[in-house]
Amino acid sequence: MGPAGRVSASHVVLLGPNQQENLALQYLAAAARQAGHEAQLVGFNCRSDTANAVRAVAGIGPDVVGIAMQFQHSIDDGLALARALRGAGFTGHLTCGGHVATFCYAELLRDGAFDSVVRHEGESTFTELLDALSAGKSVAGIAGLAWREHDGVVLGLPRPLVRDLDSLPWPERQPVPYLVAGIPIAFLLTSRGCTETCSYCSISAFSRDASGPAFRLRAPGPVADEVKHLYDRGARAFFVQDDLFVLGSESATLARVMALTKAIRLRGVSPDSAVFWVKGRPDSVSVPVLEALRTMGTLHLFLGVESASAERLAYLGRSHRPEDNQRAIALCREHGIVPSFNLMLFDPDCSLEHIGETIDFARQHPDLPWNVCRTEIYSGTPLYGRLKAEGRLQGDYRSYGYRMSDERAEMMFRILRVCLHERAFAFDSLLNRLISLSFARQLHEHFFPDLATLQLSREVLDLVRAVHVDTVDILDESRALASEPRLDPHVVRQRAVEMALAASRRALTWYSEVDRLWNHLHVRGRSLLPSPAS
Repeated sequence: MGPAGRVSASHVVLLGPNQQENLALQYLAAAARQAGHEAQLVGFNCRSDTANAVRAVAGIGPDVVGIAMQFQHSIDDGLALARALRGAGFTGHLTCGGHVATFCYAELLRDGAFDSVVRHEGESTFTELLDALSAGKSVAGIAGLAWREHDGVVLGLPRPLVRDLDSLPWPERQPVPYLVAGIPIAFLLTSRGCTETCSYCSISAFSRDASGPAFRLRAPGPVADEVKHLYDRGARAFFVQDDLFVLGSESATLARVMALTKAIRLRGVSPDSAVFWVKGRPDSVSVPVLEALRTMGTLHLFLGVESASAERLAYLGRSHRPEDNQRAIALCREHGIVPSFNLMLFDPDCSLEHIGETIDFARQHPDLPWNVCRTEIYSGTPLYGRLKAEGRLQGDYRSYGYRMSDERAEMMFRILRVCLHERAFAFDSLLNRLISLSFARQLHEHFFPDLATLQLSREVLDLVRAVHVDTVDILDESRALASEPRLDPHVVRQRAVEMALAASRRALTWYSEVDRLWNHLHVRGRSLLPSPAS
């Protein structure tokens, strides 16, 4: 490993997930280019991508490599990639960044092959690091950076968060657009941060740990300029990746959405030719808000439901109540916007009764796209601090775990981890794929409204219902098993394996059907959508 400040840094490779666009890395690449450096993005989604990523870096021959660490469970893969790069002969500057890296910088520099860690928002910090290295200077003293020095770790001063988001260059875009159902998709940010304080979420913790305003909005005009630019490149659907697009205030949301809609229309992009996927919270959904979203062209609202238990919502630091979930979903249905959501069945202190409330909620909405999960622990969050103070954290910074205080809830989770891993808990799970498939059928309903589309939509909805009804049955069965008065671990394991085998057999045709419908919608969309030039 070469000493910091002794490499010529003008070419950087950024490694991170690329199943979809990675706006975090794309913003960094754009900032590096604006500062006069060369930047390239290379996909690294999981440990099996390590060999390809190392070969790509060796072929490019960069001076600096940056590795994105977005999730706690991805840290170990990032550490392994860093070791593999060093083992393959990379002697340049190796850095990393992201939410978890911001909080785990000391451990990463202690245990990893990294020279530095970029903390919080990285555009200014990263370009200053590149400037210093290209000038042959030390990176010591750069605000927002932590670095290795001798045998220790030094933490620089915190860098204030970017106040004017429109001062940042637009993110680098891949030459070939991401496609859903054959429709070119673009990912977009109109804000950064969040005003809420959920106990399990690292977003607000990330902002609090830096200085500056936690939540910032881009101006409508520059957002519309970027939408127009992406539209001219072929994009027809926009995933708005804001953590909080629907604001907490109805009047503020209406003013913003109407201003964005007006600005986008003035640039010649109509709701007939471009549609949106946005995020919101159940307690922020109202009739006027949904009407404004529909006018903008919104088809899909990812809704922060999380749980149907009032007690669990309070524990998780959510501001809404179960009745808000039902009201928001009913209003979305009335206004032609499809809501999707995740259901956090499990958290450290849940009970089978709490879990049952959320299962009952899922049972009421088999036609909507949803998934189930366990609340995970992220460094820097209030929930992390709580479990640490209680001595309940398991594992280490590479992936924290916990045992639930209710042994029967813990047993139910262990049963489901056997029965529903591929269906619900894996990254490319069946339930996650159904969320994407549901949006794909929405795109065809919007852009190609004919009898063939109607038939395809029915097939997608029938599949979603079948999978969800079966999933709820499995949840009920596992809850009943965990509720039995005498839990013999051997018997429970045997029953869990039997349930898993039966569930897998039933799911075989569903996986094939998802592939068939996804591929058919893709081919059909590409053939029917006019080219941007036509």
